[in-house]
Amino acid sequence: MITEDFKTLPTKEKIIRIGAEIIVKEGLKKFTAKNIADRLGITDAAIFKHFKSMDDIILEIINRYVSKCSKSAEEAIKKGKDAKEILEILLREHIKVLEETKGAVPILCFELSRSDDKQFTTILKQFVESYKEKISKIIKEGQEKGCVRPDLDPEDTSLFFIGSIQAKVFAYTILEKEGPIIENPDAFIEQIFYGIIIDNKK
Repeated sequence: MITEDFKTLPTKEKIIRIGAEIIVKEGLKKFTAKNIADRLGITDAAIFKHFKSMDDIILEIINRYVSKCSKSAEEAIKKGKDAKEILEILLREHIKVLEETKGAVPILCFELSRSDDKQFTTILKQFVESYKEKISKIIKEGQEKGCVRPDLDPEDTSLFFIGSIQAKVFAYTILEKEGPIIENPDAFIEQIFYGIIIDNKK
């Protein structure tokens, strides 16, 4: 969706954002220089003044997502006073990055999971492993301090956090929705932390 703010962006940034949008809404097969150029009203050749290849656009989308998510995790650890606050900050920042990149990276994780192209799969695998370890560590520390349930497996719980975000993107894509991927971040975070059942015994 083209907005007034979008129109003021540099061409390189427009290419990245439209490319990400095409990946999410139409898949990698439609991710072509012609389709991006048509959306922007420029020539195919103009795209390659900013990127050497279409693969470079994908790498830029992935690297941006990985870099921002990793940085936000580190900042959350510094800012949060306990595991709950750290995880909440981390989730909010992750949602921001998700919206900025139009949800393209979770889709790429799925589409490229069976790919032989190691330049993409290696980066994505390393990111998921690293991110999972960071979240697992936060959960373990929360368990030690008594603010996270002791019966939870930290690694499984960290994958639940990551998987919940992935699921939102897949639902957004399948249902062909418009607008924000996660419309109400507060409600989403609340669901992850506390579920959907009201415990009347408390």
